Amino acid sequence: MKNYFLILLVGSALFFGCNENDEVVPRTNPRFSVTYVQEISATGAEFFANIYYLGSDEILEYGFVYSKESEPRIGAGEIVKAEGQPADSFKLVGDHSMIKGQRYNVVAFISTSKTTTYSQSISFTSQGSEGFLFERLTGGPEVYYGDTLTVYGDKLSTNLANYEVRVNAGISRVIDLQKDSFKIIIPEDLGFGYTYDYDGKIVVNIKILDKSLEIFPDVKFYDPIFYDYEKELKYEDNFYLKGKYLRDGNTRLSYSNQYLEVVSSSDTLIVFKPNANFETLQPVFMIYMRGKAYEVNNVVRIERTELLPNQQLKMGTIYSHLVIKGTNFNSVNPYNNMFVSDTDAQEQQFYMQESTSTEARLEVNNSYLIPNPRFFKVYSNNGGVRSTNFVSVENTEPMLVYMRMHAFPFNVASDGRSVSWRGKGIWLGDGKISEIDPVKKSGKILKNVDINQGNIASSFAVVHQDVLYFAGKDQAISNTPGRFYSYDLNSGLLKELAAIPSKASTPRALFVSGGNLYFGGGFYIDEVDVQKVSEGYKFNLATKTWSSWSKVFPTSDYYDFETTFVHKEQVFGLVNEIVGSDVRATRLMRFDGVSEDWVELANYPYLSYSNGNASFSIGENVYVFLNGTLHLIDMRTYVRKQLDDVSFYDRGYSGPPLLFLSDQKIYYASYNDYVLNEIDPNYFRE
Repeated sequence: MKNYFLILLVGSALFFGCNENDEVVPRTNPRFSVTYVQEISATGAEFFANIYYLGSDEILEYGFVYSKESEPRIGAGEIVKAEGQPADSFKLVGDHSMIKGQRYNVVAFISTSKTTTYSQSISFTSQGSEGFLFERLTGGPEVYYGDTLTVYGDKLSTNLANYEVRVNAGISRVIDLQKDSFKIIIPEDLGFGYTYDYDGKIVVNIKILDKSLEIFPDVKFYDPIFYDYEKELKYEDNFYLKGKYLRDGNTRLSYSNQYLEVVSSSDTLIVFKPNANFETLQPVFMIYMRGKAYEVNNVVRIERTELLPNQQLKMGTIYSHLVIKGTNFNSVNPYNNMFVSDTDAQEQQFYMQESTSTEARLEVNNSYLIPNPRFFKVYSNNGGVRSTNFVSVENTEPMLVYMRMHAFPFNVASDGRSVSWRGKGIWLGDGKISEIDPVKKSGKILKNVDINQGNIASSFAVVHQDVLYFAGKDQAISNTPGRFYSYDLNSGLLKELAAIPSKASTPRALFVSGGNLYFGGGFYIDEVDVQKVSEGYKFNLATKTWSSWSKVFPTSDYYDFETTFVHKEQVFGLVNEIVGSDVRATRLMRFDGVSEDWVELANYPYLSYSNGNASFSIGENVYVFLNGTLHLIDMRTYVRKQLDDVSFYDRGYSGPPLLFLSDQKIYYASYNDYVLNEIDPNYFRE
């Protein structure tokens, strides 16, 4: 056993000792000559090199590298090469990627499994080369950003730096360069044609050194795909379209010729602001992207705007706007919130001031030309869909435009007079007796009297027990009254009555009391001036005869009229105290049928006058229109106050406009507006 161990140990020592003394063979690289450029022509150049020593490692390939750099290298120059081990020399032709007249440097190289060895560089001047030859392009038939197309060809440059490729207007990156092919990536910034003529197909431009080629492949960019979307969107949120192939940095989106602000655009989502006036809750959009236009529908559903129930609001001078509460108001563009009422859409107009998603503040048009109802309902009408709930609105303005009268068969803007009769207004003008019915909102002619006389009631008009009494002034002889008539408003019977004995064409006082029509004082115009009349007359309504009235009326330097009215079957009047040119006061009087004269009840500052029926008894109060102002007299206390809530136009001595009483409301027509206003005393403010 000991002998065996000794032999093994000696043997081991001999083995390791032998390895330590062996000679190591070093690795050597190939050695070869510089490149000889043997032939230069218009098709390229022939390169040649001699091999002095192949080296110790396996040779994989050999060839030449040429470029404009001083030391060309693989990866930074054009390559012509062959595989395997060469003989004692090698020769190859560089037949591509040379520009005529350009000076190049060339080196020979041999690549082994361990390294690549280069020769010294030699320069030469090129006479050009044939350049690359295009064979085909593959890919598609539809592409999107980041997809690749493969270009096949011959005599391709081996240096990526020599490639310049564009797809449409975008610069494309070249990858995977092979001997007979390379790939191009569809760039982000393509640039597309005009909407009206673009067919969606791409154009590829390839430039390699000095040779360019434009290719029109049958490859289209993907059209966008839009998904139907069931979720309802709120106005306060950004709207969005979902789908595929949606990205485009220049996406434009419009609705009904209104361009919308695009917030972002990705492959699957287009986000935009809903700043249009949407007429439907499922709008149709026009999308302009990548040179084409697309009409898309069923891609956006808008949540219906609804009002909170049981809202009751007031509006008027104090309540100048409405604050309406609800859900999904358009807060992005408040002016696109739409509201309608239960009245004629052309009569009621709303104007937005501001809104949040849950509250809208709007004005209602109170124009003096547009009728405004006292009570009405307001609905939301966003997207053309009326809300289920409504807001009940009460208009507290004392005077409202009630209706238009431009289509009536008579002219309420002409000179004339009016009286109240059984809830209707009777208008006398243009030779006609006409009726205005505020309940039916209608107007009609009751009787043609004398169309040649013009203002048949320029003198006066008064109604008593359903009979209308009126007179004008003689148009030919101005210092005499015109014809005096009675007209039965029930039977329609018109009678001409005995002529008025007074010289006055217009009386100072006119009223009916105790079976008599009193015609007192007044004025007429002669060839010289305005002449005043102090005497009075009374007409017995039973006997149809005139007699003198014992009262003597004072005269002054001013036009003056006694404004009379009936309150609880008693005649009252506002009588001015004017001495010469001294305007002193206005007194409230009650007519005493025994003395046939006035009895003073109260004394007021001078209030002016009204030549006509301009006083209305409502409850315990009398409302009197005097020279454009309205006064209230409490007939229990005779306290008077001026009401500033309404104003109207009065022509002074020519007479007031159309005024009448119906259902405890006063109706008034402006001269030239052809509208009837309603004045409701319940809404006068303290």
